[in-house]
Amino acid sequence: MTTPPPESPASADAVAETAAWPDPPERGRCWFRGCPNEVPQSAGGGRPKVVCEEWVDGLRHTRLNKSLAKRGRITVPAPGSGGVGPSSGLAAQESGEHSDKPVTAARQTYGQVLAHVQATLGTLPGLVERLEVAARTVADQEQAAAEIAAVERSSRALVDAAEADRDAARAAARASAQEAEAAEAARVAAEAVAETALENEETADAARVEALAAQAAAEQVAGQQRQRADDAEQTLVAVRRELERTGERAAAFAAELEQARTRAEDLRGELERAKQEAADLAAERARLVGELDAARAVLEEERAAIGQVRTELATATAKLGAARDSADRVRGELEAARGVVEEERAVIGQVRTELATATAQLEAARRQSDADREHAAERLADQRARADDAVAAAERLRTELAELRREHADTQAREK
Repeated sequence: MTTPPPESPASADAVAETAAWPDPPERGRCWFRGCPNEVPQSAGGGRPKVVCEEWVDGLRHTRLNKSLAKRGRITVPAPGSGGVGPSSGLAAQESGEHSDKPVTAARQTYGQVLAHVQATLGTLPGLVERLEVAARTVADQEQAAAEIAAVERSSRALVDAAEADRDAARAAARASAQEAEAAEAARVAAEAVAETALENEETADAARVEALAAQAAAEQVAGQQRQRADDAEQTLVAVRRELERTGERAAAFAAELEQARTRAEDLRGELERAKQEAADLAAERARLVGELDAARAVLEEERAAIGQVRTELATATAKLGAARDSADRVRGELEAARGVVEEERAVIGQVRTELATATAQLEAARRQSDADREHAAERLADQRARADDAVAAAERLRTELAELRREHADTQAREK
């Protein structure tokens, strides 16, 4: 693609003026300011048309020329300047450019060449007579005959050259017509390619906007996922602290249970000792019964001792029951503590699962966001490359058309 020349202050003002024109214009109106044509719109809706596709003041109002005018690549004629379209403009250009009626032009050329040949042939009899007079004057018949033969050969050569020029003119006319048709087809194709490039550029702009929106949404989702992950981490820390406190309480409960077990063992020892004392007292009672009459005073004392022992035994039994109740309470508290520990473990497992899920979702969202961003960038680069290729193709076609016109102009100039 060729680099455009530096803009002059006047062209810069024209670019600024065309860039300030409303885009899109009022519905049904042409984008080119001062255009009198209406722009028909499709009944099925869709994207509205903004150019009339007609020749006005020597410039065709197309989307390609609209884009070039906004960029300052072409100058928009003033409204009412009276420029002509391609059908009459080509006849008004420099004399070497081809007509839109190549067959008629070739016929005119053929008539001119034929008249020239006929005029030349018409002068041959006079030349022959002059040659005969000269021959008779100089009395050199052989030389006169040779000169006549040379003149005849020259005349035939002129006729052959005229016929060759006629054939060449016909071939040039046919070639010019074919070149003109090819150039017109190339121009139409270039405009179609440029139109497609403009549509691709607009599609790329829309895709870039969608990609930016998707990126913003992905960043918002990623922020939410990070916030959830932070909340889950804080919850996990709190659960760990609560678990540590629960473990401490369980250890305290275990220590108290061990103390209760120790107290129960002590009470069992006291009970065994009490049982042994009861057996001893029973033996002593049997012995005292045999000596009842001999030692009533001693019996009364022994009865008092037995009552005291019974009181102590009841006290020991009550203590043993209390120890058993305390052991049962400690066992219940231990079971409750174990239940709390299991519940806390379940909560920790659930929190870990949610944290893993949130982390996976966050990673998936990041990967999707990166993939969308890369896809949008690839589509944008592809559309821009296509647009550049289309503009370059249009420039090459214009250059080739200008060269064809110059060659045709040179051909016509040589024919004249």
